[in-house]
Amino acid sequence: MAKKIIELRNIVKKFDDEVVVNNLNLYVNENEFITLVGPSGCGKTTTLRIIGGFETPDSGEIILNGEVVNDLPPYQRPINTVFQRYALFPHLNVFDNIAFGLRNFNRIYEELKSEVRKQYEQERRTLQRKLSDRALSKAERQEIKSRLRAIRKEIRERIIEEKEKLIEQKLQEIEERYTEKIEEIEACIEEEENREGEVREARIKLRELKEKVLEEKKNNRFWSKNGSKYAKEIRELKKIAQEEELINLEKLLKQTYKRWEEEKRAAKKLMLSPHLIEEEVRKALKLVKLEGFEKRKVHQLSGGEQQRVAIARAVVNRPKILLLDEPLAALDLKLRQNMQYELKEMQRKLGITFIFVTHDQEEALSMSDTVVVMNNGVIQQIGTPEDIYNEPKNRFVANFIGESNIIRGRYMGDKKVEIFGAVFDCVDENFKIGEECDVVIRPEDFDIVPLEKARLVATVDATTFRGVHFEICATIEGQELVIHQYENVKVGDKIGLSVDPYEIHLMKVE
Repeated sequence: MAKKIIELRNIVKKFDDEVVVNNLNLYVNENEFITLVGPSGCGKTTTLRIIGGFETPDSGEIILNGEVVNDLPPYQRPINTVFQRYALFPHLNVFDNIAFGLRNFNRIYEELKSEVRKQYEQERRTLQRKLSDRALSKAERQEIKSRLRAIRKEIRERIIEEKEKLIEQKLQEIEERYTEKIEEIEACIEEEENREGEVREARIKLRELKEKVLEEKKNNRFWSKNGSKYAKEIRELKKIAQEEELINLEKLLKQTYKRWEEEKRAAKKLMLSPHLIEEEVRKALKLVKLEGFEKRKVHQLSGGEQQRVAIARAVVNRPKILLLDEPLAALDLKLRQNMQYELKEMQRKLGITFIFVTHDQEEALSMSDTVVVMNNGVIQQIGTPEDIYNEPKNRFVANFIGESNIIRGRYMGDKKVEIFGAVFDCVDENFKIGEECDVVIRPEDFDIVPLEKARLVATVDATTFRGVHFEICATIEGQELVIHQYENVKVGDKIGLSVDPYEIHLMKVE
């Protein structure tokens, strides 16, 4: 069973007495790609900002990994955000932009504090609920307040204690790792130092070979064409004669001691050492396909490259949740489509939760595991992309997600519905016989058939070529229908229409 990583309970947010998010309830599972979609002003970005800690709800709870985090600032949450305008630092190059979080933020320490707080969370919430009871006596109220103060003190003490334990553990791990590494290098150095006879022999051979080369060069006018036949042998002899391997090993040993000291200093602050930061940045650059861009300035990058840097900066310190606020909005169509695929692929590789905000329905359907459709601060429907598209819950969802023909019909019982005087088989049945209903038929689900076989006959008003299909506007009894077909028809023509039962979806009349 999927584990909930974040839960929003009864969230309300107002701006100037206008309710922007209205009693919103939502949970997000670990490793899920969830998209909030809706028109401008529907509350999706405000919801994202509430999750990230950039806005505080007027009421309701934000529960992150079992801990209420309403009062927790953004930097203390295991969450990173990719903003619509990227928010890169113009004075820093690509490497330093990505490394910024690793150098300035202690994710390990924040997670440690969160784990300690969670151990007291249930007791703290129970006490706070009791405190709101007006029937409590003064003594009981005082006792609860005293315990809450004691909990805060215990949390501080436990955090210090756990931090010391974690530092000690990390120093131990570093000690073991580098001791083993140094022993390996020193063994290789000793082996190289015992090759004195081989070095002397290589030097003699190298001198003899050089003399041979000079002699051949003097006597052979075609030397430039075949002189390279000794090059490989000379290179190998030089390597042994000049003790290159020994020199490189001694450099490596010196570098390893330096890195050991760096890691020990960083571990005492629960941070990463400079060489580990460099490794993480290079991994992030590889993930977003920007290897070799480390020294570029922000103004030297295209919009798509800037967006990739923003994503790399957000994922480099491995947050549990990544928030993406319309990050593809500024890109051209082709690049936008490419980045949709790449973002989904990144999410799969990283195995972290993505919460994505967009007003683009196609983007929401193509990228998400779960789609949340919002309007006027209220969730209209939650489901898989297939469910949202094929089984919209109401007129708003049907009209907003893709194109829909919504026709007033009447349920006839036994999985049959009447529209425009014709009776069609359908698959829905949770209606009373004779009840009015809204019938949803997507434009691509209509079939144009010969008039003699048609269940409905419509008159063509207009046609438009849309690249992969023709969009046909036709009317029946004064209602306009939109039909998508691969073959064109003429304006004014009568066309016969049919639709399969499983392409007909019934909704309750609002």
